[in-house]
Amino acid sequence: MIILVILILAFDFFISYSNASYCGRYWSESKATGGSFRAYVVCGYVMAIAGFTMVYGYIVIMLLPYVLPLFPKFAETDMTALIELSSDLLYVMIAVAVIPTGFIIWFRSVANAWKQRSFGSIVTAGWNTYAQVHNTVSACREMPSALKRISKSLFGGKKKKGSEYLGALAILVIIIALLGGYFTASAIMKKADAEYDELPQNDNSYWKQKRLIELIQLTFFYFYWLVPSYAITRF
Repeated sequence: MIILVILILAFDFFISYSNASYCGRYWSESKATGGSFRAYVVCGYVMAIAGFTMVYGYIVIMLLPYVLPLFPKFAETDMTALIELSSDLLYVMIAVAVIPTGFIIWFRSVANAWKQRSFGSIVTAGWNTYAQVHNTVSACREMPSALKRISKSLFGGKKKKGSEYLGALAILVIIIALLGGYFTASAIMKKADAEYDELPQNDNSYWKQKRLIELIQLTFFYFYWLVPSYAITRF
């Protein structure tokens, strides 16, 4: 089971890297252009942050049983409850970030397919439609139970022994994951932005290869987010 988790996280990291790199290429241009194109690139950036946050979050969660006992103050913490609360908070945060931005990306991909009516644009729009429907339905099904567990853990009345620091520790896990996701996505994006501005834009072979790579990245743009996120929560 642990091997499957590692493979899922590695795949998420790779897609998030590609996503941040893709958005970075157009970051400066989107600032100058503005409008829906800017919104599209920002949405991709948010999704890249969410992807890296998920990876770092579950790495921290998997390390909790080994790291927390090193601190005597938290030695008696209910590890099962802490892992569940941290996972639920992470899941809710990722869902809240991915679902709205996913709708914007989905709408733009459908609009592009309608205008261009090319094979690549239609495939991208079709895949993003399936991805958005799947993710939205999944969030609607799983979010209420996750929010119920979070409410019970944080506001469930009298604290049991070993649960005094559950809320603070779970929030700390989320902060560490979010900061890691933000700084990783930002570093990759800025590097891609700088490198892209220096590339030979009159090289036709380069641009053909670039369009192919972008098509592949778009077709895998964000479908994977919520499925592995909640699956790892239940391991």
